[in-house]
This record gives sequence, C-alpha cells and structure tokens, in this order.
Amino acid sequence: MAILSEQEFLVLNGAHLKKMATADEIASAVGLDPSVVKPVLDAAASGELLMIAEGRHLLLPEGTSTVQEYYRITYEAMRSNEAVLAWYGRFEAINDQFIKQVSEWQSTDGDERIQSRLIKTVERLSKNLQDLTPLIPRYENYLNRFGASVAKIDEGQTEFICTPTIDSVHNIWFEFHEDILSVIGRPRDT
Repeated sequence: MAILSEQEFLVLNGAHLKKMATADEIASAVGLDPSVVKPVLDAAASGELLMIAEGRHLLLPEGTSTVQEYYRITYEAMRSNEAVLAWYGRFEAINDQFIKQVSEWQSTDGDERIQSRLIKTVERLSKNLQDLTPLIPRYENYLNRFGASVAKIDEGQTEFICTPTIDSVHNIWFEFHEDILSVIGRPRDT
C-alpha cells in the first residue's frame, strides 16, 4: 500500500467522505483548485484506488484502506490526546442535538423556530471547531463550508439545510463527523 502525500490524502479523503462526487465537488469540499484535484483522481483511478462512473468518483476498497492508513499514521498521537478526546465527547452532545433538530425540522416542513435552533447548533459547532483547527488545519475548510451554507439559509435557501445533492449543513456535518471519527480511530455507530 502506497503512503499518500498530504495533497493526495486531501483529495482521496474528499472522495471518501463525499462517496460519489465530481472532481469539482471534491475540490470544493477540500478547498483545492479543480486543476489540482483532477490529476490526483486520475492517478488514483489508474492505480485502482477509485473508479470513475459518469464523471463521479468512488473509492474502491484499496483506496479506502489507503485513506484509513493515512489517518492511522498521521493522527496516531491524537487518538490518545486527552484534549482532543474531551472535545469529541462535547461534540457528541452537540451532534445529538443536531440530529434531533434536523428530524424535527423535516417533520414540521421547515418550522422557522426549529430552523433557528438548528442554525445556532451549527454555529456552536463552528465556534468549537476553532479549537481543533490549530491541531488539524484542514478543518478550517469545514468552517468555510458551514459558513457558506448558513449564509444561503439566511438568504432563504432552506434547501441548504439537508438536501443530499448539495453542500447542505447536514451533508457537511455528516462528512465532518466521519472525518473526526477517523482522526480519533473510532468506528461510526450505526
């Protein structure tokens, strides 16, 4: 198994977290120019780490293993870092609120009071996430993505709450949750 460079990891991790995404969607998610992302994806496809179907990229098992190995090596020290683990413990409480609020918002056809609480929860995560960015600088991009989606919601584009085909706060949250679980070496509870 080849060891990834940081740039290769960013791109392949973006593919891993987004599941089936175009090069432009991956580039936007990881904060890189598409001209940087496309050659990495093409090389990964040639190396049988991912497949490309109708312009969408999906990691193959070998690609997923390669991304997980990068997490294991790069973030090994964080897996026993008490501050990081305590941060994650606090995140779980916020995560439970977020999941409940998304469900409530969906079941009420977009109740504005629930939407307001949901946005405050996203803003709370963003504020707390700033504590991790010195340790994991790439998390700054999650802050940028959350900010952009919340701004669109504030403009009345409520599809940016949980539409699965765009960079909605729900999709960003889901990707971040999977990312932080990989950093600390924990499986996602089903």
